[in-house]
Amino acid sequence: MSAALDHLAARVATDPLFLASALAEYARSEGLDDDGLATTLGCAQTDLTRLRLCGVPRSDPEQFRTDVAVIAERFAIDTNTLGAIVRRGQSLARLRAAQPGAVQPGFLLAARDDDREPPPPDEETAS
Repeated sequence: MSAALDHLAARVATDPLFLASALAEYARSEGLDDDGLATTLGCAQTDLTRLRLCGVPRSDPEQFRTDVAVIAERFAIDTNTLGAIVRRGQSLARLRAAQPGAVQPGFLLAARDDDREPPPPDEETAS
C-alpha cells in the first residue's frame, strides 16, 4: 500500500467515523499487531489500510448489518467476525471516552474496601 494511504489510515485511527478507530480499539484490547489483526479478521495484511479507511457502519441495526456485509464482501471477510470486532471496538471506544484519563489501557480498577464500621443494628429489627 502507498505510504500516503498508510499515513492517512494511522491519522484516522482515533476518528470514530472511520473503521480504523474500531479496529484499533479491538486490536489494543487483544494485544494484536497488524499481523494478528489480519489473521483474526481473515484478510491479508495488505488489505488492512484500505479496510481502516472505510467509513464505520451506521448504528441502526439493519443498516449496520448491511454496511458490515458490504465491507466484508469487498475484503472477503466473514461478516459475523467483522461485525463482532466492530461492535467490540466501538464499545471499548465509548468506555474510554466516558472516563478520559481515568483508566489506562491494560489496567483494571478494583473496588475499594470501606473502612467505616457498619451501623449498629436497629433495636426494633433486632428483636
